[in-house]
Amino acid sequence: MSFSAVQRASAASISPIQFEKVVVAWDGSRVAARAVGDALPALALAKTVSVVTVGDEPDDAAPAASLVRNLVAHGVAAQAEKIALKISVGAALRDHVHEVGADLLVMRAYGHSRLRDFVLGGATRSILADPLVSVWLSR
Repeated sequence: MSFSAVQRASAASISPIQFEKVVVAWDGSRVAARAVGDALPALALAKTVSVVTVGDEPDDAAPAASLVRNLVAHGVAAQAEKIALKISVGAALRDHVHEVGADLLVMRAYGHSRLRDFVLGGATRSILADPLVSVWLSR
């Protein structure tokens, strides 16, 4: 006597997640550039992408303009924004993401050593402690 098993399954339906408003936390570092590169497919599908720098110095926004030009060349609807440093970079980013109603935050993960971030705190740790939106991290 022989038995045969037949497995029947319906076709799976997969729909990509699309983020409409994306905030990119930009500090001009290699790790931040990697995060943007990794997230480029999602950025290209977004309706708006805000490249945000945090700080009080006039020169803080300069690298963001260069990134915006690069993203626009890749078909991304990007703009640069500068936000004031509040209590911390993480707090400033979290408040901004909430204020603009973003769906996704793209940022580098752990820019400093994890020990330093643990002792002094860090933007990554702050965002992940209380995420208001989806967070795309790269390192």
